[in-house]
Amino acid sequence: MTSPHAALRRWLHLIVAGTLMMAAGTATAQTSTPISAAPENSSARAYGGGWNCDAGFREIGKKCEAIRLPENAYLSGGAYGSGWDCHYGYRLENNACALIPVPANAFLDSSGTRWQCDRGYSTAGNLCAPIKVPENGYLTSSNSGIGWACDRGFRATGSKCLPINLPANAYLTNSGSGTGWTCERGYRVRGEVCDEVTLPEFAHLNSSGDGWQCNRPYRQAGARCVAP
Repeated sequence: MTSPHAALRRWLHLIVAGTLMMAAGTATAQTSTPISAAPENSSARAYGGGWNCDAGFREIGKKCEAIRLPENAYLSGGAYGSGWDCHYGYRLENNACALIPVPANAFLDSSGTRWQCDRGYSTAGNLCAPIKVPENGYLTSSNSGIGWACDRGFRATGSKCLPINLPANAYLTNSGSGTGWTCERGYRVRGEVCDEVTLPEFAHLNSSGDGWQCNRPYRQAGARCVAP
């Protein structure tokens, strides 16, 4: 009759043997699994396994094909797209880099793909036409609009700068719209003139200076200030 200790040892031996056989089978299966070979002109990835095509090559199928670089282009290093971009002063046209025609009195902007007119010129189709600045006007730095503005004291009317008619008790403003003037404190705009603000008894000018309000403790009653 087998002792309990002998039976336990035999059972443990069977477990160990089975574990070793399973490990050996797994290793054999892993060894027999084919690993796809990295193609020419590629490098192994630093993480995650696999490979990437070298600079100047693009993955096509399972190969790394050389990127065909057109004239006036450079490798962009991007993982997607064509893998190249056009040089400054050229733009993509029909899978090639075409020279950007820059008209007289113009220059390429910072992107290198567009042009804009020099100061004193405005875009007119594919050309840069000189800006006609009227008398009492000056060139602006804006690339949009008419390209000029009127001097202080003048207002743009059509293609001219006409003097602003300043009424009595008024002063010029810096606003580019409206009449170009406003009334002094103590006066209010009425049409094209400045009317004096009439203060009733027990009143003072308001903060804007074009009206009035009652002193404390008086209250407004029509055009007067009355005691509470």
